Parts: sequence; C-alpha cells; structure tokens
Amino acid sequence: MRNTILSSVRQSLCSARFWLGAVFIALVLFLTSMDVVTEALRSDTPLAYGYHGDFILKALNADAITICLPIVCALPYAASFVDDVKTNFLKLYISRTSNRGYILGKAAGCLVSGGAVVVLGLWLAYGVSAALFSPLESPLDPDAPDPAYTMTLLRNCGLIFLSGGFWSLFGMTMSALMESKYIAYAAPFIIYYVLIILCERYFTSLYVVYPKAWLSPGEEWAMGRWGPALVILELIAVTVLCFGAAVRKRVRGL
Repeated sequence: MRNTILSSVRQSLCSARFWLGAVFIALVLFLTSMDVVTEALRSDTPLAYGYHGDFILKALNADAITICLPIVCALPYAASFVDDVKTNFLKLYISRTSNRGYILGKAAGCLVSGGAVVVLGLWLAYGVSAALFSPLESPLDPDAPDPAYTMTLLRNCGLIFLSGGFWSLFGMTMSALMESKYIAYAAPFIIYYVLIILCERYFTSLYVVYPKAWLSPGEEWAMGRWGPALVILELIAVTVLCFGAAVRKRVRGL
C-alpha cells in the first residue's frame, strides 16, 4: 500500500500539468498587479524595506487566487481515475494492489498535487518578486521591527494547501461518480462559485462553507486558523469516503 501511495503522489507531482499550473499561478499574481509592478519599477525613490513580501501578500488577498484556485488545483491529477477507467488501466492496476491501496493512493496524489500546485506557484511568485524588488528596497531601519513577510506567507500556505487539495479531490470524486473527465475540471469551479454567491448574497452568516473565508479567516472563527482547517479536513474525509464508494462500485463492474 505504501508503494502505491508514494507512486501516485510521485506521478501527480512529476506531471507537466502540475508545473504548468504552478507557473500559471505565479503569472496570474503578477499580471493582475501589473500596474503596481510598473509603478514600483518606475519609482525614483527607494521602495520600502520588505516591499517584495508585501506585494505578494496584497496580491494573495486580492481576487487572483480566488479565481484561479478551483481551476488550477484540479489540473494535475483530478482526472486520473477517469483516465484509468477509459484506458482499461484500472483493471490491471487493481489486480496488482488492493482496492484500499488504490483509493488511498489516488486520494493522496490528488490531495498533495492540488494543494502543492498553488503553494508552489505562490513561492515562485515570491522568488521572482524578491529578485525584482529587493535591489530597489531601502535598508531596514534599525529601530523598526522586521515585517517578517516570509513567516506570514508560510502561515497562509497551510490553509491554501488544504483548500486546493480538497477542491482537487472533490473534482476527482465527482468525475468518478459521473465517469466524465470534464466533470473533474468543471465541478470544483461550479460548486466553488455557487458557494461564494450563496454566502455573499443570501447566507452571509454561513461563513463555515464560504470558500474565501477558508483562505483568509476572520475573527468570527472561534479557533482562529484552526477553525477552517478542521472544516476542510472534515470535508476531505467525507470526500475520500465518497470516492472510495464510487471506486468500489466501478471495480465490481469490471
């Protein structure tokens, strides 16, 4: 089982779609803030210390990640189960492992790649931002505290990883239930925005199922950042169980 899980995770992280998705996230962060980039590069005065980190955090809090997350997270591995079914690889794979190993392997690969593709894109953007803006920044004032943007970004990455992993896993589960590759990409996007519309227009107090609140939790969460993390983990557990039921049903039909 361990080899099956590691093989699925390795396959999901080594795919071209995973790396293209990470690059796409980095590009979106810069393209949606191009006016800020242009203004900073044309400035005649030195930029504030830590400008490169502040730039990424502001881009992260904008709608760029919100728009891209349900789409990009599904690209690396969400359609892998349907691909196995359509190519008849599922029957060969199951004969060499167990149903449980196959289910956990697919779920792990989808969860890790869906979360890591967004996180990696953020750090790629952070690296480019540091290389671009750091030479233009003024030195840190000895009397001023270090803004520690790196630690702030690290704290945000946990929720981003869980959210991206869940939506990727959700796409794979829906595609397994409907046996459609396109559902793997469309389902996360559709449900993501349906929840946003419902929470913003009709159920404003229902922040527990508000995807934006998972990424930037406010004071309404009793447990702080642990609140949305626990909610997403519960949703992941339920989704894995549903995916397992769909796989077992499909395997019985082989």
